[in-house]
Amino acid sequence: MTASVTTFPLLSFASRPAAEAALADALEAGVREAHAMGRRARIALSGGSSPEPAYRAFAAKDLNWSQVDVALVDDRWVDVDQPGSNQAMIERAFAAADGVTIFGMKLPTESPKQAEAELDVVYRALRPFDAIVLGMGPDAHTASWFPASPDLVACLDPTGSATVLGIDASLAPVAAPYSERMTMTLPVVSEAQQILILLFGADKKQILQQALDAPVTHAPIKAAIEATGTRCVALWAD
Repeated sequence: MTASVTTFPLLSFASRPAAEAALADALEAGVREAHAMGRRARIALSGGSSPEPAYRAFAAKDLNWSQVDVALVDDRWVDVDQPGSNQAMIERAFAAADGVTIFGMKLPTESPKQAEAELDVVYRALRPFDAIVLGMGPDAHTASWFPASPDLVACLDPTGSATVLGIDASLAPVAAPYSERMTMTLPVVSEAQQILILLFGADKKQILQQALDAPVTHAPIKAAIEATGTRCVALWAD
């Protein structure tokens, strides 16, 4: 493992399994710290294919899972039994974590906008999170903060009161075919004890480094990095 000098810690690993193991270890440390303080641990996780092995490794840890809450950073507005559901992936990954509580975002409403108020109550009770895992897309989006979304400014408002927002991602090509999303907002991310960004491939590393010099409206991942500083750590492998 080597560290790269940038505005926040960027850790490079020799292999993807090594980066996945490091992510699992970091999440375990966050849970153990919360439990040592006599309270429930609260973790928020992103979806996608890259982090699932790390989540499985984390779920296999010998922890008091009955005192762990796992929430989603964002999700596509599809039922859990449909392709594209981040909740479905999280539930698969945590099959071995006996007693864990998983909070999904998809509610039985027609649109995510209609579910904002109900879900806001849930996330307000969960915050602040001990750790949040973020990913990053090829357009430098994270969570469901898409550069092309008309909801981006509201998501990134540091003084905003909303914990979650329904998202119109119809103008973001990388979001297709899932144009409706639900996501947590920047204020929730910014108050977390630790932000962990998992990245694979030389292209993603380059996108992340370029994002640091771009406006946050063009590279929303930068908003999370700026808001959390050294509490944000990127784990990268080729």
